[in-house]
Amino acid sequence: MGISVEQATELDGGNQNHVVRVRGGRRDVVVRFAKDDTRMLVDPFDVEAWCLTATAEAGIHTSPLVARGTADGLSYLVVGHLPGTVAAANDLHAWREIGRIAAALAEVDVATAPDAFFTRFGRNPAEAWDAHLGYNFAALEGDDPLVDFGIYREPDRSKLRNVLASLRARRLSQGLVHGDLSTRNLLVNERYAVVDWGSAHSGPTCWGDLDQINRWRLLGDPESPVSEAAWSSALGGAGLTDAQAAPVLAELAVLHALDVVRWSYTSRPDRLDELVHRSARLLRVLGLTS
Repeated sequence: MGISVEQATELDGGNQNHVVRVRGGRRDVVVRFAKDDTRMLVDPFDVEAWCLTATAEAGIHTSPLVARGTADGLSYLVVGHLPGTVAAANDLHAWREIGRIAAALAEVDVATAPDAFFTRFGRNPAEAWDAHLGYNFAALEGDDPLVDFGIYREPDRSKLRNVLASLRARRLSQGLVHGDLSTRNLLVNERYAVVDWGSAHSGPTCWGDLDQINRWRLLGDPESPVSEAAWSSALGGAGLTDAQAAPVLAELAVLHALDVVRWSYTSRPDRLDELVHRSARLLRVLGLTS
């Protein structure tokens, strides 16, 4: 990587990657590389590197990209270290900034994003979103395994189909979704900086990020606490009222509850029990199942 090392310190917060601050010479950088050996060659940080450049060009304060590549078969990403502290979960100013960032992501042009940024339904975001909704709508027919899993009962099926039909009719604007927009990924110094683009993907913007924050709030996620005051601040930062946001976010939450279990069933059976429990609970909280 061409970086002299005088001091290296592993930082907290990396779920998928080692996150190491390296200082030496005039350099002060953060190096990220996969914890799981199976991700070393298949996940070369293309999406994160693109996000760092594209968002900076759009005026969003984030870590400067230094380098990306492989060494001895190990994929790595190097970014400039940003001074500051992680925002507190009860910092309402930080939550307002999170809402503002979510809205600002809509201004990022995703045309040059790498293929891994997009879903399996293709590089055209609008067409891919419609196909994604169509897939989940069609899956609510016939012998749906989600009934056997207890996600919903037969009498609930028509209600869920109506929700997805309403969501499909909204034609939400598509673009960049951060995927983990929370106070733990917001640094506070002279100004706020958003970091960690490892979950970034194509989707409805700003709605995709607000949807995740809303689900954390509805389920009382202990790892991502969102108070009612924090939620109100985030909506305000995005330029939305609860009356404007609530119908859209309720529909997006239903889509997530159904889709994530279908994904786990086919791709990650090791997480199926966890996600079945969470999705069933979410649909009950939303009042769509008993």
